[in-house]
Amino acid sequence: MLVSKYSPLNLIDIWSPRYKDRKVLIASYKVKEMNKIIFSKAKHLAGHEYYMSGSKIRQYPVDTNGKITCYAVPLDDLEPLEYKEDVAKQALSLFKD
Repeated sequence: MLVSKYSPLNLIDIWSPRYKDRKVLIASYKVKEMNKIIFSKAKHLAGHEYYMSGSKIRQYPVDTNGKITCYAVPLDDLEPLEYKEDVAKQALSLFKD
């Protein structure tokens, strides 16, 4: 997903995905409209950022991690997050000599 670097994103920090069925458990109380998802304990996913909208997350089935209700999102459905450059800065750079 391509977003502006100034877009307000809700940060969801996941320790690691559930590998037995390749799903990510996202706590239902953490979901907002625009979500940036990172993995803090999974070394092969460290440094990667993912995006998913709140409406899309809410379409997935509800599961539990043993304590709280979570949405079970397939790992393959997460979109890589990319930031676009600020349009105003690009326009100014065109007119500078």
